[in-house]
Amino acid sequence: MITTTVRFFTKNLLTFLLPMLIPLVVLGALSAFLIQQYVVHGINSNNMNMLKQTKENIELLFNEQNSLNLHIIASTTQFMNLKGMLNKPLPSAKDYQQLAVLKNFIDSPSIASPYIDSIYIYLNNDNQRYISSVTGGFIELGEDPDRLWYDSYLKNEHHEGIWTESREVPRYNLNEEIEYSDVITMYRNFKVSDDTRGVIVLNIKREYIERRLNDLATAKGQLLAVVDQQGSVIFRNNARYELSAEELEQVISSKSTSITTQAPNNEALINMIYSKTYDWTFISVTPKQSLYTAINRLLRIGAILMVMALVVALLLAFQLTKKNYSDLKIIMSILGAAEQGKPLPLHRTKGNSVYSQIIRSLLQNFIEHNYMRVQLSESQYKTQAAQFAALQSQLNPHFLYNTLETIHWKAAGYTEGPNELTSIVEHLSDILRYSLDGQNGLVPLNVEIANTKSYIAIQKTRYGERFDIWWEYDAELEKYQVLKLIFQPLIENSLQHGLSRSDQKLAVKIKIQRSGNCLRLAVIDNGNGISEERMVELRTRLFSDSTDANHIGLINTQRRIQLAYGHRGELRIKSKPGRGTLIDIKLPIN
Repeated sequence: MITTTVRFFTKNLLTFLLPMLIPLVVLGALSAFLIQQYVVHGINSNNMNMLKQTKENIELLFNEQNSLNLHIIASTTQFMNLKGMLNKPLPSAKDYQQLAVLKNFIDSPSIASPYIDSIYIYLNNDNQRYISSVTGGFIELGEDPDRLWYDSYLKNEHHEGIWTESREVPRYNLNEEIEYSDVITMYRNFKVSDDTRGVIVLNIKREYIERRLNDLATAKGQLLAVVDQQGSVIFRNNARYELSAEELEQVISSKSTSITTQAPNNEALINMIYSKTYDWTFISVTPKQSLYTAINRLLRIGAILMVMALVVALLLAFQLTKKNYSDLKIIMSILGAAEQGKPLPLHRTKGNSVYSQIIRSLLQNFIEHNYMRVQLSESQYKTQAAQFAALQSQLNPHFLYNTLETIHWKAAGYTEGPNELTSIVEHLSDILRYSLDGQNGLVPLNVEIANTKSYIAIQKTRYGERFDIWWEYDAELEKYQVLKLIFQPLIENSLQHGLSRSDQKLAVKIKIQRSGNCLRLAVIDNGNGISEERMVELRTRLFSDSTDANHIGLINTQRRIQLAYGHRGELRIKSKPGRGTLIDIKLPIN
């Protein structure tokens, strides 16, 4: 019994668990796949839009250098004078007035723009002097602790574009101590004349740019950075992600806008966009954890739902197993009592489970046991009576045939040959033999027509020329099977009701035709017809169990059609009082 209980529990658990788990697993896997595709595509799109916006904003900030360069080109005379001042040992008062104008030119953007640390303008001169937004007047190399920019200029004196580098710029504070500012220095060479060259040095506060990068809405752990062509990170936000040397090399050498890298224990999606103006690459690095945040959340929810489904399945399986075990005990007790001949135990069963139905069935069978014995005895009696009646029915046809033969012989003897009476006897004998030959099912149409014509011949002898009957059908239809004696009741019905009119001759037309997979049999007469009220009553009786003395042939034919063909067979009646009746029968072709 314990083994049976375990089997019940396992079966019930699987019955409840599988329908819940299969949809969860399928839906979870499909959702994870679709969300992954959508998330990766969405992150790619968002990252590229963010990089384009960041590139445009940073290039807009650094356009100050372009303005300085354009002003120098437009003010060639002033800067040629500046070169003269830089070469003089001691500039004059007039020189200082012109210098004030030039100083105002570089001090204004430095003061107005919070991201500019300082601006230097240097023209090649013998005294190595330059002007700076940090100090007033001229300043010579060596007076200011910041001179590394000059070394970079000498290395790139003939560079035609813009180059940048990351620097720690030294400055004197109020206590004459040196402090360092973290800046990005942008260099741009310019030419006033063929023999006069110089450089614009723009120092950008790194902290300001990186603060702007941190203000952008990014995914958790997402890195935003700007990398130069040497692989140095110029700007970046404060994400913890660190770019490896291999990743930087991939970024610089890649021709695509999106790559996936596999660093040690860390997969990342890198989007990038190149700035031709500054020779920088703006990159976004999204770690794997951020890529699959939604998927991981979905998997956690799916796991919780699976655990809940398992708990619910266990509870339902336990309850159902308990009920099955109880029902099984009841069934065993009933069978045991029946086997031992003891009174059946009383049990109340509820519900529609299989075991409850078995219990009710067992109780019902035992309760009806005595009744079934009585029914069996009665059935045996009826069987004996039916056998006796069958023996009688085998004798009666022979008796009738012999009697008709005697009548036929006697009638012919009176007139010394065939006469009208012998004809009637012959037709009646054919009809009787056709009716009692033991074939109660389907017969070929030509056989049924021949038997019907025998019946019509007898009626002609009786009524003479008071009616005429026409047949209309194709000979090829004679091969199909129809119900035996299907025409005789319909013709008899027409004669019975149509010959009551004495004012005109009765005409009956029998039309047979094929319609698709059916035979249509129609019996049409011009008799008295049937009133509308009588038609309603007749159609009701055709589909009831009652009989009608006036239309027993129609009712009998309708029931035989339903028994033989079911819903595929059909009998319809149409009639108009004073004009006649149409009986239409549809029979399927086998």
